[in-house]
Amino acid sequence: MADIHFGSPEENKATITTPNPEEASLAEKTPSPSDLEVNENGLSSEELNDANKIKVTVADYNTPLIILFGAPACGKTMTLVRLTRYLRGKGYTVQPETSFRPAYDQQYKEMCDNFDQMINSEDAAQSTNKINFMLVQVMHKGKPLCQILEGPGEYYFNPGDPKAAFPKYVNAIINSSNRKIWAIMIEPDSTNRRMDSEARKNYVDKIHRLKTKISPQDKIIFVFNKIDETNFVLGPGRINYKQTFERTKYLYPNIFVPFANENPITKFFAPYNFDFVAFQTGDFSEATDGTLTFEDGHEVYPRKLWEVISKRLRG
Repeated sequence: MADIHFGSPEENKATITTPNPEEASLAEKTPSPSDLEVNENGLSSEELNDANKIKVTVADYNTPLIILFGAPACGKTMTLVRLTRYLRGKGYTVQPETSFRPAYDQQYKEMCDNFDQMINSEDAAQSTNKINFMLVQVMHKGKPLCQILEGPGEYYFNPGDPKAAFPKYVNAIINSSNRKIWAIMIEPDSTNRRMDSEARKNYVDKIHRLKTKISPQDKIIFVFNKIDETNFVLGPGRINYKQTFERTKYLYPNIFVPFANENPITKFFAPYNFDFVAFQTGDFSEATDGTLTFEDGHEVYPRKLWEVISKRLRG
């Protein structure tokens, strides 16, 4: 059984199988680090063998969650990096939640300890390639605004096992009492070798399955990442959104169907219940020594994404 905790770290010494801390039920204690075999990405052998054993803790159940949802290699981690850089440059505080993973996950602890260095490094793409999980809190003038959750794409959608159920920890997040915004990542057809036409069709099915599970109050943002790899960019931040939207419907048939606005009045000027944002993280270059370096893309992209997130945080 997966362990996911909601509430303060002090309250969460035992497994909680419900998002409401008052309804917590006790289970066996988390094993000590010395009792476990842990791989280089911080997952225990138990977690590696069964995703339903994965243990995470969401200590703050009052602050909204932004979940970066997408397939492997769609750019979730670098989206978090670019958004963090932008927000810090605008005076926001972005810091990792150290209690999110158990003590035996030394990889997560090291990422938290070296978060600033990792985010600011030119080698950000390389330094973040071992990230399995990351939960960060965004604050402004000491006030928590949201938490951004990044997790392995394979647990949201695995092209090799497209019909796999969501692991238990994902279901627990879906059912948590936090307000939630789902940032669903999509991309061009030429940027991810694992996402061929059949995989994209299966990804759409997984998104439809997600829609049946989430609360009607949850907000949806479709993030078309790697927009710079298309012909729809007219200039920095100047996107042919009509063509991008139509291309998305072509590449991911029926992806928007469950999100249609059924209100007989408002559907004429707002046909769908989601936001649609084009995004670029930045530019990747290979140095002579083979190191992959990263340079931020234009500020307009994280600014636009944050504007949409902020709008949905307000209501």
